[in-house]
Amino acid sequence: MLRLAYLLLFFSLFTSSVVAAKDLEQQEIEFKENPGKLYIKLLKSTEYPQHFTTKEAFVQVANDLGFQPVELQRDLEVLARVNLEANLTSPTKYEDAKQLIEQLDLIATTAYDKAMVIMLKARLRGRENKEYQPIVVQYMDALNMINTDTSTQATIFKYILHEHLAGLNMMLLQSTAALSHFNRYREIAYQLHNDYFIAEAETALGKYYNRSGDKAKSLQHFSEAFRLANGVNYPQLKSQTLINLARTYRDLEQWDDALKYAHEAADIQQNLGLESYLAETLNVIAMVYEGQEKWTKAVDYYLNAQQVNERVGNIIAVGVNFHNVGGIYAKLDNIPAALNALQRANEIFRSLKTHHYLVHNELLFTQINAEQAQWEETIKHAKQTLELAKQLKQTDIEIEALEYLSNAYRKTNDLSAAIDTIESIVELIKITKESAKESNGHSEFTEQKLKFELTTLNSKLEQQIANNKHNQFIIILFALSLIIVVSLMIFTWRKYIQKRRLYLKSEAINHIEPTSQTPGYRAFIQTLDSIDLTTAKTLALINITELNHIDLQLGLTESRQFMQKFLVQMEQQFNTQVFMIRSGLIACYFDQPRDAEYIHAQTMQCLETFKTIQTNIPNFSNTCNAHQISIGHINLPLIANPDVTISAQLHFETIQYALAAALAIPEKPAFVSLRPLNFAPAAIFMPPLYLNLSQALNRGIIRAESNRNILEFNWPKC
Repeated sequence: MLRLAYLLLFFSLFTSSVVAAKDLEQQEIEFKENPGKLYIKLLKSTEYPQHFTTKEAFVQVANDLGFQPVELQRDLEVLARVNLEANLTSPTKYEDAKQLIEQLDLIATTAYDKAMVIMLKARLRGRENKEYQPIVVQYMDALNMINTDTSTQATIFKYILHEHLAGLNMMLLQSTAALSHFNRYREIAYQLHNDYFIAEAETALGKYYNRSGDKAKSLQHFSEAFRLANGVNYPQLKSQTLINLARTYRDLEQWDDALKYAHEAADIQQNLGLESYLAETLNVIAMVYEGQEKWTKAVDYYLNAQQVNERVGNIIAVGVNFHNVGGIYAKLDNIPAALNALQRANEIFRSLKTHHYLVHNELLFTQINAEQAQWEETIKHAKQTLELAKQLKQTDIEIEALEYLSNAYRKTNDLSAAIDTIESIVELIKITKESAKESNGHSEFTEQKLKFELTTLNSKLEQQIANNKHNQFIIILFALSLIIVVSLMIFTWRKYIQKRRLYLKSEAINHIEPTSQTPGYRAFIQTLDSIDLTTAKTLALINITELNHIDLQLGLTESRQFMQKFLVQMEQQFNTQVFMIRSGLIACYFDQPRDAEYIHAQTMQCLETFKTIQTNIPNFSNTCNAHQISIGHINLPLIANPDVTISAQLHFETIQYALAAALAIPEKPAFVSLRPLNFAPAAIFMPPLYLNLSQALNRGIIRAESNRNILEFNWPKC
């Protein structure tokens, strides 16, 4: 039966941890699906804004709200992340995010907390300044801080970091690093066994391969994402799957299907208010019309996407829209409008230092000017393109720019420069000559296309068959499981209550000194563990000789009553809690520094008061005077370094050592106080303690103070 109880308790703990993990995953899904709704919920639960400037003030705020401090901290972290989302329409979101980041930085203690603050600072920097290369470094710093943490919250955080790092590296045209992060992003999604996360990761990899030109792999990942998205009911995920289908059909030049899926995605995004995603979808629609050479419609959708991007503050996307519109105006032979659009794109890309976009814009500038025989402008923009392409190591763009440049030199009769340019082209072609033959990419792409179409046709049918097959079994199993779980929970709860009562009773007995039935050694140690020993306090150990054998003098019953009354008297006299270690040996601590003379005087006062009301102890009322008292005394902290921790047991043994020296002094009263010097090493308060303390006294690292001659001390031997 006992084993069953332990098993049930373990099952309950395991279940609660699984539920907590699912809650974290569900919150992350809500963050991705509907950040606006999550934003409102967090504002209400945290009663933001909260004002605190210290960790203690934050703890008080959490208590006032009914939160555990760590729970409120996690909610504030998510609130900061939501404020940094492009989809959020709050006009003060960046100011709110900045304030939240400052507050989170103030209370960050763990590696996870500090990594989260680093990530938030980087994301804010990206939103405000569009500086992406330094952000990658900050993200990597955050990732390295939690890389060894295997908790669920850290795993989800790593999932987020790899997602962002992959996207940042894609923007910076660092394809190798981007692929590494995309793969790790996907691995973590599968590790979490969450279909939503897996579908997102598959989608991201599909986008990567789509941009890299590997249509077969792209289709493979999009197909898997589509299958998983059909199994969950999340509109935003569905919209992402639809827009990727639209991209796929666009690449296959199946224009009707591409437009169908893109418009379905746009409807969902418009209903959810996901404007940044809507702008992306409008761009896809524009590209479909551009692929059909329906230039006017393409321009309309590019301009609509531009308006949405301007509303959400996505300046880079606005620049990309100007670039795309400029290319179409050139095809429509509206050169002034084309050059004007490209110039506006140039201004944006240069101001944000996004050279990976600027190089393509300069190349298009070069192409249009070359087509218009504007050779001076062609040479100017070709040189700028070359400079950027060399920086970004974009050899194909470099070759194309050199071709335009050589042609412009020939047209302007600068034959020497034209020859040099042609030689540069030849040299680059030699360097970039393909080392491997073209693979069977077309057949692989066809295979993936067929698999995708099969998945599309059969996914709903398979899902329905699976649901029908298992529905009855699941209902019956659930009902039986519920009955069993409820019964086990009731049984476990009753056993838990019973064990809890026994535990509390044994805990209370364990902290009592057996003879006097008063708080004893373990209670004293527990008290020391619960207080801050790094702030100014005093510990003392008092021995009253006349009380050492009181249990034999009076008998157990009467001595117990006497000692209980005596401890009450001492607590009133000292205004603090005291503890009976054994007969006549009393420990106490003070919340502020107290010297040994004060403790001696208060003890004497207590004895003088007590002997007038307790006259039934042999020799007590006659011999209760100063020479009967020995005191061991220390002031805290023992070591000035706050990073050094000394256990409560070693604190107790230190005052034992001081009391042992005081007891060895024949003249009474006697007290010994130990005070380490500021440079004293922590090692002197480690076992064997008595030996280390004796050596430290001999070396002068610890000073001993007493009301007797220190030179005559007989220090305890280890």
